[in-house]
Amino acid sequence: MKRIICLLSCLLIWGCTSTKAPSSLTLFFSPEQISLTAEQQRKITDFLNQNPYHQLTAQVAPAALENPFQALLQGQKRIQAVNKLSATQDIPLHLEYAPQQTADTLILKSQ
Repeated sequence: MKRIICLLSCLLIWGCTSTKAPSSLTLFFSPEQISLTAEQQRKITDFLNQNPYHQLTAQVAPAALENPFQALLQGQKRIQAVNKLSATQDIPLHLEYAPQQTADTLILKSQ
């Protein structure tokens, strides 16, 4: 009985201390930015490496520009940059354009 309690306690402690991969990553862009900075590429690459077999979704908001068409184009270019990075690692992304999301943000989520 003591062994079982000790084993369950050890499993509980080990389960609580083990780290999980983050389930989402939020990046911020300047309004005119269409490509990824080196820091953003590193963060996305780390996220993809930690979640290689999960279904991943990339939600991209429009840019904070006065012209809605230009804001849409900026968002599409950002989606292309993220998609290109995930394609180099053969990790499929479900890409979403999220007009209701905070402007100039990109959120990667693992499901």
